[in-house]
Amino acid sequence: MNIYIYQPKNFSLTKFFVGGLHGKEGKATEPILKKFVLEGGSTNSRLIVIPALCRKRKYVSTLNKSYYETRVGRKLLGLIQKYKPNIYVELHCYREAAYKLLTDPKRKEKKGVPPLVEVKNGVLIGSVSPHLLSKFNFDFAVVLEFPCKKPDSQEIILNLLRIIKNAENPKEILDSWSLKYLCSISKALKLYRD
Repeated sequence: MNIYIYQPKNFSLTKFFVGGLHGKEGKATEPILKKFVLEGGSTNSRLIVIPALCRKRKYVSTLNKSYYETRVGRKLLGLIQKYKPNIYVELHCYREAAYKLLTDPKRKEKKGVPPLVEVKNGVLIGSVSPHLLSKFNFDFAVVLEFPCKKPDSQEIILNLLRIIKNAENPKEILDSWSLKYLCSISKALKLYRD
């Protein structure tokens, strides 16, 4: 596991980006987050970037409380406690067959989180695990999901990440995302608030 830290002299926010939280998804998230790292830091924020928390582990959903009792889950909790991010971003990839489960309108009743919303080209946005939200007081926390085997979705992910990196606050993130993806962001916000 590699951790990349960009820390300007004066910063007001800590932004934490983590990919590859379970299974083999680190193989898909690592190249995207490494490319993101190579683009450099932010002038207003400390960035913590972990391209692949794990590369090959048993798949345990982050929505399952037992995830946070695994070695990888405990490592994640420890890193969050250490860096105390204001803004928290999880990057996941999914098999195309999982799309319907992730976007299921009844996902809130079944899994405890609202359905993810498609932004564009299979890229999904949604809420992080309620287990994590109950432990930490983030100003902004989001999950970004993309199809594991669809490389043309990577530029959309990078654009969303760049907006987070450069924003001064959560409102600026949402405003910038809304300029590009108004319907999707509005729908995601409505689902999150309901």
